[in-house]
Amino acid sequence: CDDISPPQTTPFPSPPALISRTRCRSLLQPAYGDAATPPKFLRTPNDQTGVQGGVASFICQATGDPQPKIVWNKKGKRVSNQRFEVIEFSDGSGSVLRIQPLRTPRDEAIYECVASNSVGETSATTRLTVLREDQLPPGFPTIDMGPQLKVVERTRTATMLCAASGNPDPDITWFKDFLPVNTTNNNGRIKQLRSGALQIEHSEEPDQGKYECVATNNDGTRYSAPANLYERLNLCSITVYFLFLALALPALI
Repeated sequence: CDDISPPQTTPFPSPPALISRTRCRSLLQPAYGDAATPPKFLRTPNDQTGVQGGVASFICQATGDPQPKIVWNKKGKRVSNQRFEVIEFSDGSGSVLRIQPLRTPRDEAIYECVASNSVGETSATTRLTVLREDQLPPGFPTIDMGPQLKVVERTRTATMLCAASGNPDPDITWFKDFLPVNTTNNNGRIKQLRSGALQIEHSEEPDQGKYECVATNNDGTRYSAPANLYERLNLCSITVYFLFLALALPALI
């Protein structure tokens, strides 16, 4: 692109090269209106210490206009392995890099989340450490009780149990279908109890799925075994529906 720096008319001119590059780039980019903005992270991945044979998940979300694309790298190269899975958020805001089962030392590395769009690019790095069971410090989290398979009638309350121990006491979070459970944007319908259990009120069909509880403290992170939540229609509602059909159909024929 040719130098299109404007003529200098002030006693304190801006650096010509900087002006030229900026205007060049704007001419080469497609027009997205005044709202076009470079990527900005909403959530960046945290360093994690996992146990061999276990799970590690890194979360990365970004905003921008156009919506940024998220790419995951390991040691500077795009992740590519059957044990590595990238799960996209439904709203397109980012993704989760899930590694399972963990292997030491091959999985120990610096991982990078890169968010980019036509306006710019930004990145964040995180470190994964993987320990064998015989290397775990005494305070490493333990799942004392994980969630169990549950079948609940639709519109009823479902509670997925979880209890964990460690030193210090671990924080408990939840994943559904390998994505973090959002307990804030659902009008209080889905909430985590003080015990660590996940309570789902007025359960709906989209609540069905595979749930995991995750215990984390300063020593590391441990995942529970996954458990499925299934929903069934209320038998009373089904009976009323078929009675309605039985009564209504003769009148329509």
